[in-house]
Amino acid sequence: MSEGDLFDMGEVSVSVGLTEQQRDFVRFIVSGGRSPEEAGALCGYHPKSVYRLLKMPAVAGAIHEAIQQDLVSVGAPAAYRVAKALMLDEKVSARVRADISFKLMDRAGHIVPTRKDLAPGKALSEMSRDELASFIKRNQAEIDRAEQEAAGRAIDITPQHAAPVDAKPLNFLD
Repeated sequence: MSEGDLFDMGEVSVSVGLTEQQRDFVRFIVSGGRSPEEAGALCGYHPKSVYRLLKMPAVAGAIHEAIQQDLVSVGAPAAYRVAKALMLDEKVSARVRADISFKLMDRAGHIVPTRKDLAPGKALSEMSRDELASFIKRNQAEIDRAEQEAAGRAIDITPQHAAPVDAKPLNFLD
């Protein structure tokens, strides 16, 4: 295998317990973006042994660990740079830029508060009779809108009056 074929992943914990051939296999899949069949062929594995290799806990764990490390060290920073560049590019629509900014803030832990989070005071179950009456009065317009929406979606299932059918009891002996 040549230097150009193998990307440097550094000596990380994923190589513990693996043979050199297995480490190369993991590197080709994760850093090289090769399919398991291609990686196996490049590392000298027989095509039928590739899937047995993938089922080995040490190899599967090494692939998972290497992907996680690649996401942290390469993927996430690159995704952030792309998102930031798009967010700052005035050629990109304002709607897309705003969406990206909200998503970046959310991923950074600055979550947009919901109406529930903004609502001061007690839960409805903890309110007194007077507090409930005041709450209803303040929110009556929204309550009316919700009731109208629910009424608009309601389906009448009342049976229609139809002419009675001449029904006679079934007699299995006839």
